[in-house]
Amino acid sequence: MNCIFCCVFNQEKYVTMFFLLLESIFIYGNLDENTKILVYTSTTFMNIIKQSHLFNNEKIEFEINDTYNNIDKACKSRLDLFNLPSIKNYNKILYLDTDILVKDDINKIFDVCKEDILYVSEEGEIHSNTDYWGKTLFGNEVNNYDDKSAFTSGILLFNSSEKIKDLFNKINEDIVKRPYDLSFHDQPYIVYNAFKYNLYNNKVLKSLVVSCDNNVRSDKVVHHFPGGPGVYQHKIDEMTIFLNNIKDFTINNNINKAKSYIDINLLPIIHNCGELLEENIFMIHHTTYYTDAFLNKTKNISNVVLNKNIKNVMEIGFNSGFSTLLMLLSNPNICISCFDLGQHKYTMPCYEKLKETFGSRINIIIGDSTKTLQNVNDIYDLIHIDGGHSTEVANSDIINSYKLSKEGTILIMDDYDFTHLHDLWDNYIRKYNLKNLHINLDVSPHHDIKYV
Repeated sequence: MNCIFCCVFNQEKYVTMFFLLLESIFIYGNLDENTKILVYTSTTFMNIIKQSHLFNNEKIEFEINDTYNNIDKACKSRLDLFNLPSIKNYNKILYLDTDILVKDDINKIFDVCKEDILYVSEEGEIHSNTDYWGKTLFGNEVNNYDDKSAFTSGILLFNSSEKIKDLFNKINEDIVKRPYDLSFHDQPYIVYNAFKYNLYNNKVLKSLVVSCDNNVRSDKVVHHFPGGPGVYQHKIDEMTIFLNNIKDFTINNNINKAKSYIDINLLPIIHNCGELLEENIFMIHHTTYYTDAFLNKTKNISNVVLNKNIKNVMEIGFNSGFSTLLMLLSNPNICISCFDLGQHKYTMPCYEKLKETFGSRINIIIGDSTKTLQNVNDIYDLIHIDGGHSTEVANSDIINSYKLSKEGTILIMDDYDFTHLHDLWDNYIRKYNLKNLHINLDVSPHHDIKYV
C-alpha cells in the first residue's frame, strides 16, 4: 500500500492549502485502491477536513496530535512519521507539503522509489548563506561534498524501511543535540543527515517535479509553490490561480468534446424528430445554435464531476442528454441514472445514442419523478435537480434527492433564477443545513450548488 503523507498544523490557512492539494489529487492524481492519504493533524483541523465535500473516508486516514501549536513543531511534525501507529500499513511513503498541487498520475512518482534512500527535489545549495539547507550544521564538512546541490524537505519519497526509519531517528537526535534556531526548522537537519549518510537522490525527480511553474501544459506530476514557513497567503493565491487555470483547460476541452459529439450524433436526431429543442446548458429555448448565455453553468457542471471520487450520479430531467453527456465526458468513473418524463420525441433516441456510446455508464427511468424516485434505493455522490418547474414537483424532487444523499453528496439545483424555485431552494438550504463547496465555482444565476 502506498501513502501520501501530509501534515496540517498551526494555522487554519494550511487547511485551505490542503483542500487545494486534495482537490488536485482527486482530479488529476489517479489515486487507485493501492494508495491512501494519511493526514497528521489536530482534532480541530481533522473535524474541519471531515466536514468538507472533498473528504473521502475510504481514501483519507488521520493521525492526531493536539500539542503542535507553533510553526517549528508544525514543520518538524513530518519527522514523527515512524512513530505513528498506522505507518505499518504502508510500503512507500510520499510526503507532500500543503503548498503543492498534483497535475498528473501520482503513481509515476511512486514508481521511482526503488532503493532505501530519500528521493527528493533539488533546491538550493548546502553552502548558501541563507542557511535554508544547513550551512550552519555542515560547518567545514561542506567542503567534503563536490556536489553541493541541496533539496527541499517539502517533497520526500521513500520506502517504509528500517534504514529510513533509522535516518529519521538520526535527524530527530540531531535536532535535540544541536537545537539551532534555523529559519527553515526541519529542512536543514534533513538535508545535513541525508548528505552525511549518503541516503538521498535529488536528481531523479527532476522529470516529475517542478517549482514555481504556472504552465498549464506542463508535463510534470507535482507543482511546488515554495516559500518561507508561516507565509501562506501568496501561496494560496498562486495555487488557486494555477488550479483554476488547469481546471479551466480541462473543462474547456470537455465542453468542446461535448459540442463535437452533439453536432455529430445528437443534433441530427433532434432535427429528424421535428420537435423544437427545449432550453439546455448549450442552447436557448427552441434553438439549436450554441450560446455563451449559460457558459458558467456549463463549466460548473463539468467542474463538480472532475473529482474522481464522484462515481454514482443521478440526474432528474434528461431532456436531450446534453448535461448528461458533459458529465460522462468529464469523469470516466461516473455512472448516471437519469429520470425523465419522456415527453419529447427526441428524448429516447438521444438516450439510445448515448447508451450506444457509454454503455452501462448510463441508464434512464421514464415517468413522473414524484413517483419514480420513491422506488429508488441507491445513494448518490451527486444529484442534478432539473425536472419539473412547478413548486409541487420541484419540492418533491428536492425532498427525494435529499433522501438519496449521504454526507458530502453534491446537489445542483437548476433554474435557480426562477423566483419560486429560488425561494423554495433557499428554504431547503436552511432546513437541511446545506453548505458551499470547498472548490472555486463560476458565478451563475441559473443554478445553485451545495453539498449535504
